[in-house]
Amino acid sequence: MNLEICVDNYESFSTALKHGADRIELCSSLREGGLTPSYAFMEAALKVSQPVFMMIRPRSCDFLYTDNEIEIMHRDIHAAKKLGAPGVVFGVLTADGNINSPVMKSLVKEASGMDVTCHRAFDQVEDVFEAVDSLIELGVKRILTSGQAENPYDGVDMLQKVVAHAQKRVMIMAAGVTPATVKEIIIKAGVDEVHSAAATSRKSNMSYVKSDAQMGHGEDFRMNVVDGEVVRAIKLNMSGI
Repeated sequence: MNLEICVDNYESFSTALKHGADRIELCSSLREGGLTPSYAFMEAALKVSQPVFMMIRPRSCDFLYTDNEIEIMHRDIHAAKKLGAPGVVFGVLTADGNINSPVMKSLVKEASGMDVTCHRAFDQVEDVFEAVDSLIELGVKRILTSGQAENPYDGVDMLQKVVAHAQKRVMIMAAGVTPATVKEIIIKAGVDEVHSAAATSRKSNMSYVKSDAQMGHGEDFRMNVVDGEVVRAIKLNMSGI
């Protein structure tokens, strides 16, 4: 049973690995749900022995992409492959909430030789069982989902149904586990893997801050990072299951 931790900065990357993450999902902008990391970040992350999967998502909001955005996704997958990434993470939907099979097929083909995970675009599909079958037919290896709920604890009944429908034809990874919920989710839903941001935040190390010159819409001088003790606790509560 693997624990995947999603990260969007090198501090979090190092912390997650130090405290027991089995695999990393490398992103930028986790505040926006995770976007494609930079080429240099991918290159640096691939120097470790643990597997690192690359988020391929050109923007935030939804999973309905233009032709130009899809071309960007192709190029980012190509870059990840060129660097030797073992896996990529992406998902594309139609406007009416179905898997966009023609586009996904082209992206999976671009990712040939790498593991493909469909991310939580899956949680926006209208028919989860049809989506599972479509993704299996496309050759996707795993699906990241919280059971179409805000978190996998609330979505555990749907997770259980998705796992039963998948019948080991594709791996189902529960998104958003915590130390308090991971054991129950694994046992009740029967998922194959689990995923977490294990997030906390810390203040900037700047000693001088010009508070009147904010650059964004959030707290500019707080940084979301992985909490190593949360990673360790999730791993501990997974043991022996």
